Amino acid sequence: MFFVISSYLITGILYRDVVKNRFDLRRFYFKRVMRTFPAFYFFLVVLFIFLWWKEMFDWSQFWRAPLYLENYHPRFEWNELQWFVGHSWSLAVEEQFYILIAILFYFFNVRLITKSNVIKSLFAVIIIIPFIRFLYMKADFIPFFLSGSKHRSFETVGDALAIGALGYLLKDKIILSVGRFYKWYWLLFAFLMIVFTAFLNSPLIRDLFGYSPRYIYNIFGIFFINALMLFIMFYGIYKPQATWFNKSLNTKPLVFIGTLSYSIYLWQQPWLYPWEIPFYLKLLGLLSFSLISYYLVEKPFLNLRDRMLLKIR
Repeated sequence: MFFVISSYLITGILYRDVVKNRFDLRRFYFKRVMRTFPAFYFFLVVLFIFLWWKEMFDWSQFWRAPLYLENYHPRFEWNELQWFVGHSWSLAVEEQFYILIAILFYFFNVRLITKSNVIKSLFAVIIIIPFIRFLYMKADFIPFFLSGSKHRSFETVGDALAIGALGYLLKDKIILSVGRFYKWYWLLFAFLMIVFTAFLNSPLIRDLFGYSPRYIYNIFGIFFINALMLFIMFYGIYKPQATWFNKSLNTKPLVFIGTLSYSIYLWQQPWLYPWEIPFYLKLLGLLSFSLISYYLVEKPFLNLRDRMLLKIR
């Protein structure tokens, strides 16, 4: 869901900039850096100090995170301490996506390719990546750092990003085609089908039926899940009348959580580690550090970014 939504939003930003003749590659990268880097490196510095103090720091598990390469950390190299930065694999994918999608839209902006070419490129990604996942499962010649990073490496999850991008570029057609399915029971059906499809990758199914269901999951299932995620997103955004679903998403508590979501994402791992403290204290600590990160790091840097962009104008 994160990749589908993020790609939808970023593609919208880039496409509107091209259409309004204000596309600037350096400006885009600057905005992305100021949005994600400060809070992330603040997290890494505090985490490093804490782990060093606890005599738990392990450079072999840590070094990929600050380079945005945790999504190329094969499972066979993990140990218990990988937990603290392991979640940054998805942020690494996101940063890699920023680079590639902006370059694609740069070519679109300078008229080297058309909108149709952009759409075809994204469709090609959706078609090719399932076979890359299959290859990583079957081929012996794939390096371990790639095959061991399946479902995290960019080339094995990029189809989720491509679906989100296509969702924006084709949104008018999608709204027309799926509008008749804007009923609560179709939303429930989408959720149930996501759970059922994801279950094909479970150890229980593997033990009962072998690896065949996992091949189905990797070639077809992940695409199916991503497409249903896009449908759920469209249901929440574009349904003509407000429903309990989109009303609940706009309640003050959820909006507040959404505001803190990046900081919550960063700080979840150290606070949800199996420390011998009560769970409610872990949640309180997570909330406290997320508030600190947002109000002392994220928000000031975002304000600084906006002021600098105003001066550039």
